[in-house]
Amino acid sequence: MSPRLFAVAAGSEDLLRVLLYAHIDRIRAGRELPSLARYCHEAATGTAGIHRIAFVVDSYDDLRTQLEEACAGEVGRVPAEVTARRPGLVFVFAGQGAQWYGMGRELLVHQPVFREAMHHCDRLVGEFAGFSVVEQLELPAEEARLDELDVLQPTMVSLQIALTALWRSWGITPDAVVGHSMGEIAAAHTAGGLTLREAMTVACRRSALLRRISGKGALATTELSPAQARAVAESSGGGISVAGENSPRSTVLAGDSHSLAALVGELEARDVYCRVIKGTVASHSHYVEELREDLHAALRTLEPTPTRLPMYSTVTAEPVRGAGLGAAYWMRNLREPVRFAAAVEHLGAAGHEVFLEVSAHPVLLSPVRQTLEHGERQGWLLPSGRRRAEVRSMLASLGSLYACGREPDWAALFPQERASSLTPYQAAVLEAARRPRPVPAAAGRGAAWRE
Repeated sequence: MSPRLFAVAAGSEDLLRVLLYAHIDRIRAGRELPSLARYCHEAATGTAGIHRIAFVVDSYDDLRTQLEEACAGEVGRVPAEVTARRPGLVFVFAGQGAQWYGMGRELLVHQPVFREAMHHCDRLVGEFAGFSVVEQLELPAEEARLDELDVLQPTMVSLQIALTALWRSWGITPDAVVGHSMGEIAAAHTAGGLTLREAMTVACRRSALLRRISGKGALATTELSPAQARAVAESSGGGISVAGENSPRSTVLAGDSHSLAALVGELEARDVYCRVIKGTVASHSHYVEELREDLHAALRTLEPTPTRLPMYSTVTAEPVRGAGLGAAYWMRNLREPVRFAAAVEHLGAAGHEVFLEVSAHPVLLSPVRQTLEHGERQGWLLPSGRRRAEVRSMLASLGSLYACGREPDWAALFPQERASSLTPYQAAVLEAARRPRPVPAAAGRGAAWRE
């Protein structure tokens, strides 16, 4: 059975508990239960309020168990005051590193909106690069070319754009966006600064040019602070440079293979994490200078427009100004260090608290958390996908977004269960929620919300 999102709300904590117990009673009775999908649709559309709870379920037994745990205070909750103020939502688009073989397949099968968006991207990639991103996602690992940079990057950008389309179809839209390196392409399209055709042009042309410097260097991720990373670069004699600052405790270094191998050995001896990122080139460093003229020529037809929502640049760490996403910007995106930590700091300072990573598997949530903690800010950090649990992870994050004050489009989430009026079951549950009812002592122990 496919996972479903169960979500309910009420105007007070007491009413929410009564509502949860009404659902437990209904499931225990077991008489004339509809399909789980219809049950969850009726539950979500039949209640309202700022006291909310949501979880992903696979069966009625699973739903009953989670309801009982919620009534016993064993489930973490988003405080109602957070729901009421609906904190700002940021879509965070990852760069390379989130990929895994098999990604996208579950969504292609079960989510028509995702599938349609992927096919739109697929046609453009076929035109610009001569291969099919959908085919690459469906091929066995030994036949796929996802280890080739100019195949992987257009595929990942396509997947991010399709994930965004699915989120939007469910009623979830960002208040701001940010992208890490390659992730800025999908971020720019989501913000309205580039058309889909322009975004796929950047993805295909940029990655094709990067193949020319393949073998000349690579990237390594480290647990060095930005200051420590700069000290390493200064002492390397030019062999290593800082390619990105992900958080106050994590950085990315670019360099030739010999210098990076020596650094990995040195840091391991000091028990400091450092790993060369497989399949990368030494982007965000002097190695890409030779591509400058050709990249400008390849992207000369771009006609960017001002973004419709804030895009926090990881080139400047500030919102993109005007129609600033032309060819010159994408050379800076490729050449200059990724200022991800600074961009997240500025997003936090602007009042954004909910960060939804748009990728096949979360790779940036830890740096976001570290950056927010460093600034003593709170945040809710959510993935759009996880290895071998694509639909489940998206539904779980949708439930968290609902708890954070977002209003999902339930009709889009349950397209086969649309109802034009309140069903008898909805009316019965709502009536039960309105009636006074003793609350068991165990249910009175509300659990503090945990990030």
